[in-house]
Amino acid sequence: MRFRTSIFVLVLALQSCANAQNSLDPCGDDFSDAYYNGVVKRIDDAVARKSSLQVTTFPSFQVESGLRLVGSEIYYVEFQNQFWNESTVWDGKGNGHMDFSKPKGTAKARHAPLETSLAARILRLYSKAIAQAAPSNRRGLDGTSYVFSTPDGACGRTWSPEPETHAGQLIELARRLETHTKFSTPNDLHRSEKAIVRYLNTIERNGARP
Repeated sequence: MRFRTSIFVLVLALQSCANAQNSLDPCGDDFSDAYYNGVVKRIDDAVARKSSLQVTTFPSFQVESGLRLVGSEIYYVEFQNQFWNESTVWDGKGNGHMDFSKPKGTAKARHAPLETSLAARILRLYSKAIAQAAPSNRRGLDGTSYVFSTPDGACGRTWSPEPETHAGQLIELARRLETHTKFSTPNDLHRSEKAIVRYLNTIERNGARP
């Protein structure tokens, strides 16, 4: 009986963890500090156009990056050096401190067009996920944080979600959009868009399940 009870508790815990990853968390104050703002500013400066959707990636030990939806174009920006490391300042005595106004590194941007209706679907999907953000208190060491935001101040985040969860699917879609920016020929862009549409259909079907 104790064994069955333990299994039941374990199943409930796993279900709770999965449910927590099915929605984004509100951003809160964690993503309004100098580091976050410095990363966002560098990405926005690299794009140099007003965006309707921002997806910003904060890995623990790798370079930061971001996606920006601008009209019906998707931009991908990747830093050449990790912004966090660039922000560490050392004095003559070997003491270090963080100064996020100091980094002078560069970020490279590439972009590709999207069919207008596809861009609108992508914006609706992420905007809905942001609007439905709910606190889960899920955190961890290292890993990668993903922040989704819109110009009106709406913001949701997730930390290293499992691939099969809704949050994980949002990350996978972002990866496919990143890959889309590598293409330039009409045929390659068309094939990439078709693959993105198929994956969008999958996400939307999963989201409709009870």
